[in-house]
This record gives sequence, C-alpha cells and structure tokens, in this order.
Amino acid sequence: MFVRVAKRWAAAASGVVLIAGLMVAGAGVASADEPAPDCSQAGTSGFTAAVVAAAGQTISRRTINATGCDVGIYVDAPDVTISQVTVKNANAAGILVFDTHDVTVMRSTVTGNGFVTQIPASHESSAPGDLPQAFAISLFGVSDALVTQNKVYNNGRGGIGVMDDGPSGPGRVVGGPGFPMDAVSVSNVIVSRNTLWANYSGCAIVVSAFNFGNTVSGVTITQNTVRGTGFGELGADVGGIVAQSNGPYSTVSNITISRNTVTDSVEAGVIVHAAAPGSQTANVTVTRNTLSGNNLGYKAPDSEVDNTAGVVVSVIGPPPNVPICPNDDPTSPLCFINPGEMNESTVVSRNKITDQYYGVWTSGPNPPTLFRNDISATVDVYTAPPPSGP
Repeated sequence: MFVRVAKRWAAAASGVVLIAGLMVAGAGVASADEPAPDCSQAGTSGFTAAVVAAAGQTISRRTINATGCDVGIYVDAPDVTISQVTVKNANAAGILVFDTHDVTVMRSTVTGNGFVTQIPASHESSAPGDLPQAFAISLFGVSDALVTQNKVYNNGRGGIGVMDDGPSGPGRVVGGPGFPMDAVSVSNVIVSRNTLWANYSGCAIVVSAFNFGNTVSGVTITQNTVRGTGFGELGADVGGIVAQSNGPYSTVSNITISRNTVTDSVEAGVIVHAAAPGSQTANVTVTRNTLSGNNLGYKAPDSEVDNTAGVVVSVIGPPPNVPICPNDDPTSPLCFINPGEMNESTVVSRNKITDQYYGVWTSGPNPPTLFRNDISATVDVYTAPPPSGP
C-alpha cells in the first residue's frame, strides 16, 4: 500500500485561491467613508499592501482601510511595532509578517479581512494559485515576536497564525514568487491577552510547522479569549487553539497553552496534533485553561452522544511503516517509509472543562500526562485504540 504525499497535511485549515497581486471572487465590504489606498508591492512576496513597514518603524494610532490590497500591513523588516491601529478590508491577511524578528503587534483591531478570496474544495491547498493560510494576523518565519491585547474578529481566514516559512511556506501563493530556498524556523513568540471571535474558515490561534524537517519552538499562548459564534452565512467560526506539525519530519516543541478561555468553537477547544509523516509535537503543556461547549462540528443533532471534546491530543498522519511516495509512484527516488507520528511529553493539567461529551480525547503513542483537571463531561478521558493495521 502506498500513501500519496500531499504538499500540505493541514486538517484544520482550509485554503484560498489567489493570483499574486489579484484576489478573486469574494465578499469583502469596503468602508464608504474612507478612500481606498494606493496599494504598494509588498517586497518580493507578490502581494500588494496598503502599508509596507520599514526597519525600526512604529505604526500607531491610525486606521488602515486596505480595500483592493492583498494585505493591510506588510512587514519583512526587524524591530517593527504596530500599536493602536485598526486594519480592515484587506483581501487576505490584515497584518502579514514574513521572515524577520523583533516585531510587536499590540492593542490593535483587525477586522473585515480575508473575505475577497475563494476557498477550494481541497484543504491541502497545493494547486498553483492557492494561498494555504491568510490569518487576520499572520506571522510566518518570525521569531522574537509579541502579539498582545488585540481584538481580532469578523475575518474570513482565521484569527492569529504563527508558522514557519520556506519552500512549503504556508503564507505564500503556490507557484508564486518569494519562497525562501531554505526553511525558516520560528522561536520565542508570545500570543497573549487577545480577544477573538467570528473568524471564519480558519482556526482562532494556530502554531504549526509546514516545511520538511523544520521546527517551531518556544511559543506561549496565554490569557486569550476565544468566543465561538458557530455556523453562519459566512461559514464556520472554527475557533480553538491548535499546536500542530504539518510538514513531514517537522517538530513543534516547547509550546505553552495556558490560562486561555475557549468557548463554543466549531473544533475542539485545544488541539495538539502530529499530522504529517515522521512529524512530532514535543513538550506541549496545556494548563489552567477554561474550555466549554467546543467542538460543535462534531455535535450530532438530536443525539445524546455528540462526540464533542474539550482537549484533543492525537496523531492524524498516515499509518506507520507504510511507504510514502509522491503521486503514488513506487519507483520514485523520493519514497520513504513513514516512521509514524508522535506527541511526546504532552501535559494536560489544571484545566476546567465543561459541557463536552469527552473532556480529553487522545490517540496514538505516548498519551498525555493528565493531572488536576476539573472535568465535567459524559466521558472525562477517552483513549482511542490503536489502528488494527496499515
């Protein structure tokens, strides 16, 4: 049995279609009382932006109406601060930061972005022209960053994304310009005290590695509030907080998810996934969070068994010990044996979990260490049996 290698292994994030510099088909609403900006080229990314930040710049106390631009604020330079800014109506990301360091986004409002897009049927988003990720606040290949005290709501591609960059850069147009030749890792990022709601077709807060063998480490997600709004005309308010390894042999490690409040999300409140061949999460701590009424996407109507979960720790890649070959071609020199995925040293502690069928749902080797959780659920902890075979 051969398993086809997808360029993206994301299970929780859908893609969008974009031709570099020109979004297609959408429902963004421009503000009538503000003129559309003159869009500038955003570095070598192929995007256009209403504002392109310079090294050492502080952008503060202004409203940026990015109608007609791919991005509201584009940052690829170090030592940039964005404070008390409103960013709205960009075709894709409201704030997009690429391959830099020492960036702060604080006390700002990011709303109405990411709607002038078209969502393909495939979540893998590997076709030319696809843009896999376009969060309201997007940090790709960024280290030593702080995202704090922002209001992020009514966006079309999720809330806050912290991801790596490289040949499989999730924030770049497939087949477009700007991809780094080498993978860019991520470290030392804090996402704190943000309030998020009504961010459709993408998760509320995501930490993920997409590039082969790359790392995302040292990320703290703390004291954020995620309020789900369920399903509506604009799609699913996916919500949730996710730490996930999406690239083959990638590692997401030393992640702390603490003191957050997550309610009424379409997906589980907190998700820890090893999601690609040979990938792993390591040393992820989920502690002192308040989680209630999440995972609405798994709620079965008129059923007492709704299968919802507060915390999910799982492996979702292809089976171990199975050859993985591009395009199911067993003669390809790029074939390899999948060693399996792993969540190593995960700790789930001191969380308050209510209004769920499963308090904690786990699968795969190395189940999480659980202690001192306050769980009020039909099943407090469920461990899925191992698969019966490849």
